[in-house]
Amino acid sequence: MHDFDFLIPITIFGSIAFILFKFFDDRHRERMMIIEKGLASDEVKALYTNQWTWRMNPLTSLKWGMLAAFIGCGILVGSAMGASINWIDEDKLMTGFVFLFGGLGLIIFYAMAAKKAEPGRP
Repeated sequence: MHDFDFLIPITIFGSIAFILFKFFDDRHRERMMIIEKGLASDEVKALYTNQWTWRMNPLTSLKWGMLAAFIGCGILVGSAMGASINWIDEDKLMTGFVFLFGGLGLIIFYAMAAKKAEPGRP
């Protein structure tokens, strides 16, 4: 079974190289089609600007920050409880607290976002 271990890095690097090749090849083909159609540079800029513009929701950073903070609290509480409680496996306790606090962070975020999204609130 260990005879084919050398294929793992070859497959990983080959896959990355193939993805990069396809990305640059498609980008080249798209640009060549734009040149063939004779679009002016202003039209090309408008084409890419309209297609790729998106607004970042300012609450996204709050959501991920709260999730990370509550997962950290879950790890902290899980490790403290694991040292003091002997009748539960520490790995199960840690996993439970991580998911509990992560979910609690997302629920609190939802409540904050819903309150902020109410009409008439700044």
